[in-house]
Amino acid sequence: MAKQETGNRPGIGSPSLILIFIVMCLVTFGMLSLSTAKSEWNLAERNAASVTEYYRADREGEEFRRLVSEAAEEARREGSDLEEVRRLLSQKLGEYYVLEKDAAITQIVMERSQALLIEVFPSLEEEKPLVISQWRVIQTEDFEIYDSMPVWTGGEGEEEKE
Repeated sequence: MAKQETGNRPGIGSPSLILIFIVMCLVTFGMLSLSTAKSEWNLAERNAASVTEYYRADREGEEFRRLVSEAAEEARREGSDLEEVRRLLSQKLGEYYVLEKDAAITQIVMERSQALLIEVFPSLEEEKPLVISQWRVIQTEDFEIYDSMPVWTGGEGEEEKE
């Protein structure tokens, strides 16, 4: 008969299981880190595109402001009275000039259903700087809220909407 060893042999099962668990945790955390880094990268790219688009529209807005300023200066030089200045300014600016408001208005189209709204009041009587009434980003399309799902609002005895 063969001799059996009855000594205390160290078990390799427990350390192996712990090592496998540690490796699985590290792989999971590594994948989560990569996923978070990718999301942050996409957010940074969208933010950069949005800022670039705004500054492109802002540059066009500055060109519009300069155009209105030059047109107002020319109209003041050429016109003899206030009505003549308004008429000349309306001719020079065309569809941008709104006679009822005595203002030049434009919308510069941006991405994602947005536009830069600019409203400028040129000085008609004397050499004063332009007054910028509005210079802001607006939504050009209405946002529709999805409300077809019946939701309890907290009132007792409310009947369900269908």
